[in-house]
Amino acid sequence: EDGSIRLLWVSGTNPAVSMPELARMREILSQERLFLVVQDIFLTETAQLADVVLPAAAWGEKTGTFTNVDRTVHLSEKAVEPPGEARSDLEIFADFARRMGLRDKDGGPLVKWRTPEEAFDAWRECSRGRPCDYSALSYGKLRDGGVQWPCTEAAPDGTERLYAGGVFWASPEDCETYGRDLETGAPMEAKDYRALNPFGRAVIKAADYRPPHEMPDDDYPLQLITGRTVYHFHTRTRTARAPELQAAAPEVWVELSAHDAGTFGLAEGDVAQVRTARGEVRAKVRVSGIRPGVVFLPFHYGYWDTPEGWRPGEHGRAANELTLTDWDAASKQPIFKTASCTVSKVSDGDGGLSPAPVGLASTPVTAGVDEGSLR
Repeated sequence: EDGSIRLLWVSGTNPAVSMPELARMREILSQERLFLVVQDIFLTETAQLADVVLPAAAWGEKTGTFTNVDRTVHLSEKAVEPPGEARSDLEIFADFARRMGLRDKDGGPLVKWRTPEEAFDAWRECSRGRPCDYSALSYGKLRDGGVQWPCTEAAPDGTERLYAGGVFWASPEDCETYGRDLETGAPMEAKDYRALNPFGRAVIKAADYRPPHEMPDDDYPLQLITGRTVYHFHTRTRTARAPELQAAAPEVWVELSAHDAGTFGLAEGDVAQVRTARGEVRAKVRVSGIRPGVVFLPFHYGYWDTPEGWRPGEHGRAANELTLTDWDAASKQPIFKTASCTVSKVSDGDGGLSPAPVGLASTPVTAGVDEGSLR
């Protein structure tokens, strides 16, 4: 907002929908003094705000590795050529480095690799001796199946259990940083960490309870939470293009308890307005088994598939129109899960269900919804 960032390069994410307080976010991304580059496979809301759009290849259009949360490294090989002018992220970044003439400390090219395998080999050497050691991995080995890091000369087939025998990468001699205070975010100093954990064991930190950053009051008596549906990922740029997934959750909905629906004069399928101090969203009502006093909105729904394209029309659709700009002191993760809101009826429904999925957590409490209709 103060103009300290003059160039922003966004790759594979969509902050114009996924970040909190979207009116503020759109204003920042639209600044004339900010040069915005977006690299993506679809023309997202953020891409529509960009000065330059770099078309990127999708996963089946490029070769590379990916690592699961259980540390299993997989090789994904190109199946088809990317369409049009699209290129892999690696090609785009490496080409940018060459065109910019980026050099290392010895005057050679900063980026020395050109192919995915060359980049992987460079990463293997970079990881050698570190907790996530890939040094004994290769494309040839990965073609036989996934392997869990660390994969070293001593463990050439990978490591199934990371901390077997109670050995942790937590000794003061191994650490390069020492964690943060969970309440203030202040980094711990080496001498304090050494006093806390001289034997390098796992450290479990506790934090005192802190109330939400925004509490309900007379104007906004309900607690808003945002979250996912199983049928969509992130801002629907891919999942909404899968007909079966889109049909299962085609439109945003607002979820309330039967108690709160009665209090605010709402019924299943009615159109409601959800409002916070930052904005408003209109959505059809799902009356579910959610806890009284809590309102739920899925955060997936933006504007790329609406006539407006990248911003709301007369009324908001994206849940993050309502969330607040604040973050966790240690992780810097935005506060998406707590905000105060109110709801009101806009119009009656047609007697049918809202577009929320049936079954799972969003099962309606409406009479007449039998088990067969939930399949």
